[in-house]
Amino acid sequence: MSEPLIRFRDVDFGYDASRPVLSQCNFRLDPGCRVAIVGPNGSGKTTLLHLIVGLLRPDAGSIEAFGKLRSSEADFHEVRCRAGLLFQEPDDQLFCPTVAEDVAFGPLNLGKPRQEVRRIVTETLQPLGLGGYEQRITYKLSGGEKRLVTLATVLAMRLSDGKLV
Repeated sequence: MSEPLIRFRDVDFGYDASRPVLSQCNFRLDPGCRVAIVGPNGSGKTTLLHLIVGLLRPDAGSIEAFGKLRSSEADFHEVRCRAGLLFQEPDDQLFCPTVAEDVAFGPLNLGKPRQEVRRIVTETLQPLGLGGYEQRITYKLSGGEKRLVTLATVLAMRLSDGKLV
């Protein structure tokens, strides 16, 4: 059996110590598998995803991603380049004034040179039908356009790592 992409071992997490969201959570995602995470509001679906990409840290237990134990901020850098997360509400994910700035944010934070980032922005927006949107104001976009731009922000991270296209 191949090594899992993601593995949780006995992960505990709670926003409030008296009310755990996850308790002794064990989870494994293997290459080629498809998983649906379903449950009622407040059951921990989003929390699980935030733990996978390192937006939250477990109170106990361990998280492995792509064959390595992940615990510090730096450990999750590679994970965020390889596993994208789209928020349910695009307005929670878009925070820059223009489309180009939002798409460029991730690659710039990876230390990519501005010239390369401009290329990444262009090459990410084109296939999504967003060519020419670079200077559009994000808060003035339609709901569908905002969703595409949030997808572009995730795809730009993959493209900046040289793994897309």
